[in-house]
Amino acid sequence: MLLAGVVTPLVLNGMPAGADQVSTLQQRAQYIAAEIQASNVKLTILDENYLEAKARVASLAQQVSDATKAIGRTETTLDQDRSHLRQVAIEAYVSGGASQSFSVLFNGTQQTAGMQQAYIQAASGNLDESETTVLINQRALSIDRAALNRTEQVASANERTISSDLSQAQLITAKLDSEEVSVKGQLAAAVAAAERAKAAAYAAALARAAAAEAAAQQQQQQQQSQSQQSTAAPTPVPAPTPTAPVSGNSAGAIAVNAAQSQRGVPYVWGGATAGAGFDCSGLTMWAWAQAGVSLAHGATEQYYEIEHVSMSDLQPGDLIFYGDSYLLYHVVMYIGGGMVVQAEETGTNVMDTPIPPGAFGAGRP
Repeated sequence: MLLAGVVTPLVLNGMPAGADQVSTLQQRAQYIAAEIQASNVKLTILDENYLEAKARVASLAQQVSDATKAIGRTETTLDQDRSHLRQVAIEAYVSGGASQSFSVLFNGTQQTAGMQQAYIQAASGNLDESETTVLINQRALSIDRAALNRTEQVASANERTISSDLSQAQLITAKLDSEEVSVKGQLAAAVAAAERAKAAAYAAALARAAAAEAAAQQQQQQQQSQSQQSTAAPTPVPAPTPTAPVSGNSAGAIAVNAAQSQRGVPYVWGGATAGAGFDCSGLTMWAWAQAGVSLAHGATEQYYEIEHVSMSDLQPGDLIFYGDSYLLYHVVMYIGGGMVVQAEETGTNVMDTPIPPGAFGAGRP
């Protein structure tokens, strides 16, 4: 099963950047991570089995060695006993008791040929009985040694099989690790491409909105001009005013008013300095710091360190995020009335705008 997952080609490079590709790559990365975990568990089991098999082979080899040595000792003892008894019997028969072994039994008048013959027969009988016992023991030890040899061969074959399985599992794990690195690289590229596409779509929407607003203003100016020409006392047109400051002493109101105090400050990537420059998360971090709340410098980090709220339950000071769960690339601060204050992108200043479309979620520090 693991090999099938490794050798299946991952045809994703030709897919267009978008949510479908990101989702597919995320699912593939999760699948590979699960496969690596399962492979590591298998490696642990195989490693333990391999060590046990090696210990079993070593134990059996020692038992075979001990049985072989025992047989050798028994054979040596039998040879020594056989030689000694025969030598004593021969000496007793030929010399009539010259051997030290018979000197005690055969002395004085009791040293007779009949008794010598009886002793020789007894010695021969003892020798036959000893040889029979030794032969039985030799046979039993030989059977044990043969059984141990067969068991050792089986254990050795099992050890080789486990060793082969262990090497195969290690190879599979290495391939899975390599594929995981590749998939994560593709995922990062796909997410970046998707976010660039979203940013481009948002910029185009803003441009269209700005063009529509400019056209409306131009039309309004033309109407005012025509009205002034036809009226002796024209009615003055009030100048547009910026979004009013948020009232109250809540932390959200303090953060909003702090952020709005920086309107006109240029966008600076990585910036978080009042009057000098902000990026999106630098502005929200600095503004909430004025209300005594510490936030990280990064949209993704800010989203996961604050309480999440519904977009239908927004309050002044709440943060609205854009992107997905893997990467959040933009954050704005809600003012109220469908408006936000934000540091949008390079070339713009901190400004109030309508809530950008396509929000991922919102949170309240």
